[in-house]
Amino acid sequence: MDSMPYSGQHLKRPASQAPRRDAGKWVVSAARLVTLTVMAQASDVVSPSAAGAARAGPKGRREAAAPAYPERVQAVLDHLEANPMRLQSIPMIYEADCSSAHLPAAVQGLTPEDVMPPPSQRRGADPQAAEHFARVVAGLLYVACGGLDQAHNLVTPLCWGAPTPYGGKPIPGSPAAQDASYVHALVHRAEGLHDGEFGTGFSNANYWYAATGPHPVHPRVLDSMRRHAAAAGDARLQQLAANHGDAFSPAKWVAVCAEAARGGGAGGAGGGGRDAALAGWCERVAADEFRALLEHCYSRLAAVA
Repeated sequence: MDSMPYSGQHLKRPASQAPRRDAGKWVVSAARLVTLTVMAQASDVVSPSAAGAARAGPKGRREAAAPAYPERVQAVLDHLEANPMRLQSIPMIYEADCSSAHLPAAVQGLTPEDVMPPPSQRRGADPQAAEHFARVVAGLLYVACGGLDQAHNLVTPLCWGAPTPYGGKPIPGSPAAQDASYVHALVHRAEGLHDGEFGTGFSNANYWYAATGPHPVHPRVLDSMRRHAAAAGDARLQQLAANHGDAFSPAKWVAVCAEAARGGGAGGAGGGGRDAALAGWCERVAADEFRALLEHCYSRLAAVA
């Protein structure tokens, strides 16, 4: 992967928030952080659903159809259709060499090249940017299948301004930096209650959601919250969605996921028990968030490949 910098400004972490690892872990030096829809319709790609029929959104609004995905991407989506994402806390090892043998067969050995549009669909608009977005798409697919270290290693160089022992050298100014930060947030949210580099996964997810900033998929995530809460007929879930007001709040979303992972919440079992209604709602919203982000990131990849 070429690490020549792109022009652009990356985010800076205040010195007071400089990351530190616990004893025995590597210490990171002070560092800087760093929509267009293209519909591929060729015979050598596989449609994610009915080859691009528009979906009905909340209140009858029509949403853009999902892109047609390459075979390896579609294989992961097929796996997730049969094995939905679950709310869980997955420990990470923070190493460069991490096997994917324990992961579902659909994602084992997945590389950025595997998620690129087929050669007949590529125009060569910006091959280097395409490589960056391919890393993000591959990382997102790994997250959905529990491959947190694989995803972390792919996206960290795009959005973190210092070398790491697992991700290697940074890639400054990447056009995929914001999307990489979003995937980075999902990595640590899935790490959940486990202690990672800088506190729990949930606390680190808050940092990376903040680093991402406002994102084009956020309105869809908020719509998903409202829709699933209304479908459940659960006043508590409707209130949790309403707490966001008119704009999706990543901090409130992470807090609810953490509450569900701990088993607490009004009406829940508490004391380490599982609140099935809350956990189920979080899982359905998280699945929609994943699909919305995948559509966004793959469309950006297809636009520059």
